[in-house]
Amino acid sequence: MGFPYTLVTLVFLSMLPVTMIVPVVKDVVKDRLLGSNWEVAYFTSIPMLGSFLFAPIAGIISDRFKNRKYFISFFCFLDAGLFYLLTIVTDMGLFLFLRFLEGAAHIFIIGLLLSSAADRENDPENKRYYGKGILMGITGMFLSLGGAFGMPLGILGRKNPLLPFYVGSGILIFVGLFSLLMLKDRGIHKVKDFKLSDLKVAIFENPFLFVPFLFNFIDRFTVGFIISSFNIHLRETLAFHPGMLGVFLGLVLFPMSLLSYPSALLSRKTGVLPLVLVGSTIYGIFLGLSGTTNEFWYLFTFLLICGIGAGVMFVPSMMLASKMSKPGLTATTMSAFTGVGSLGFMLGPVVSVQMQTVFESILPPAYSFSALSFFFGFLEIGLVFLTIPFFKKILGKMGRIDEEREKISLANPDPIL
Repeated sequence: MGFPYTLVTLVFLSMLPVTMIVPVVKDVVKDRLLGSNWEVAYFTSIPMLGSFLFAPIAGIISDRFKNRKYFISFFCFLDAGLFYLLTIVTDMGLFLFLRFLEGAAHIFIIGLLLSSAADRENDPENKRYYGKGILMGITGMFLSLGGAFGMPLGILGRKNPLLPFYVGSGILIFVGLFSLLMLKDRGIHKVKDFKLSDLKVAIFENPFLFVPFLFNFIDRFTVGFIISSFNIHLRETLAFHPGMLGVFLGLVLFPMSLLSYPSALLSRKTGVLPLVLVGSTIYGIFLGLSGTTNEFWYLFTFLLICGIGAGVMFVPSMMLASKMSKPGLTATTMSAFTGVGSLGFMLGPVVSVQMQTVFESILPPAYSFSALSFFFGFLEIGLVFLTIPFFKKILGKMGRIDEEREKISLANPDPIL
């Protein structure tokens, strides 16, 4: 069974519309619909609410009907229609409701594409990828790259801010047709279903699971700040046009995507926890600094190093959650890990706007945004400092779990999911 080029291409393309519209959020929400920073925050966070609520339903429906590609195609067409409707509606309440539905539709697409990758990797007949985690890692990298490449495409909205929505709708139609014609279902191979009781067992067995959960929450929480308040800051304070904004925000996403695989390889020598701590520290410091300067090259450098820090810790934080999971509960742990990240991304924009209001009320205008940027950067650094005292205990716990896995592996050659 060869490499699934079609699948990873669809994953890449399906992420382009998501970030393509980020550079024009200010133009559409504030200028066209006369919204405030609060509406910008809702626009960026409410699709995550739709994703959070509907993600489990996508898997249940697909598994029950033993089909992926027809559902992927249907929700691509639905999502394309919702993208187009967002360019027509002028009532803010209806606009945000459609955005909520768009987020729900898109999680069906992404969730089922990732499930298709999991089908390949969990198929015992697929000797090349079975149980190795390689295919899911590659698919995750293309997911991130799609988001990174989408940002600079915001330049399409420089003259017409609705154009990225039109192009995004067209891309989704293409993905839907491509899925229908080219994607092949090769059988549903489910991992263990998520159960809250299993998660309680996993955490009871190892309370240090809260460490990767907290890192993932704060990581996504800070991204919520970047695509909302920081986005508006670059557009309104620094007068960036959508294309320039997309390039600068892409400075964070591109290194994060491109360094995913090298950081996974490096973790074999250093261990995953040191990379999480070092990467998070770099990310936090330079995220804080990014809000302190109006100089082009300083900002460029700060965001690039911020992205490098994100790339160093992104995959290791996922690996940390997996390695700290009790054998037999890995799927449950990783589902919870993903859910916590989604929750952070959903809350980040709203808290960002609220904290911006607080800092503007107590500090001079010249310092309020710098304080906001440092606030989000210090969340990351503070978590690192909270983790350091438990460093040896966490490593010891991971070592004992590895020994337990090795014993089980010797007794049963089939991988535990």
